[in-house]
Amino acid sequence: MRIPVYRLKVDYLTRYSDFNPLLLFAQKYEFTPKEQCPLRVCYANAVILVEEGRGTLRLDGEEHALQPGSLVYIAAGRPHQWISDEKRLMVHRCAYFDWKYVHRPEFHYQRDYFKPVDRPFMEERASSLPGLQLHQVMKVNNVGLWLSYFNAFTQPPSLLGVRSPIESLQYNAAFQTFLYHFLSTAARQDAWGDPRIVQILEKIDSSPLEKSEAELYLWAKELGLGRSRFHQLFKEQTGHTPNEYIQRRRLYQTADDLCATNLSITEIAHKYNYSSIHYFSKAFRSVMGVSPSEFRLKHRLM
Repeated sequence: MRIPVYRLKVDYLTRYSDFNPLLLFAQKYEFTPKEQCPLRVCYANAVILVEEGRGTLRLDGEEHALQPGSLVYIAAGRPHQWISDEKRLMVHRCAYFDWKYVHRPEFHYQRDYFKPVDRPFMEERASSLPGLQLHQVMKVNNVGLWLSYFNAFTQPPSLLGVRSPIESLQYNAAFQTFLYHFLSTAARQDAWGDPRIVQILEKIDSSPLEKSEAELYLWAKELGLGRSRFHQLFKEQTGHTPNEYIQRRRLYQTADDLCATNLSITEIAHKYNYSSIHYFSKAFRSVMGVSPSEFRLKHRLM
């Protein structure tokens, strides 16, 4: 079955100048059995992960069967409706965001972003995706890893914007890291950078164990990329050197274990080959903004 793709026809030259993603709100939502929302549109863009349960998504007039690991992108202004299974909860992780800043002084609550399809949609209240083509509905296998991404920026229910500047930076830093992983997965290879780098990133993200920087250079050589050219392209497309990317991925795997296992922090540090719990805690805080124990307390799944 062909995966539908959301195509945006914009000038290629505006792709990067208009690209400044901003997290608005993120939450965990549980649909009760048989629950369904009304057909609606949203002024924010959304990425939703189905954590557990099953259901149906009606999007742009098409129906998509959902299951754990379904990863969905809904652009602002697209009519959609969620319908839960008749017998089980359908649990979502949701991130609502703008591709660039939009001034909405009259929007004070999350509900202000949603409207029935029978009301006029004001285009000036929404931001569109500059120059990329994204799959709308996909399936990811490592649900735990994706949950750890969401956990890093999921917020308690509150008024919009009630965060300190430091908290905003923390949530948006975590969100933009997540968004990079999402775009690497959802963007068509012919629309997002050098396909050889995309291929290497897919190999990294599909590998359950940590990879070494040397392995990445070997993969690059197999694809006809010399060491310096690979290093340059990799940093241009990810914002990190190969070694930085590997180390961050290792930390995201530790975050997954903190949320979803009963391993002690010492055991997790040993599992991922950190020389000491002190070094592990320092590295974790530098990326996640909190210590491993604080992260576990806040985002525990078990």
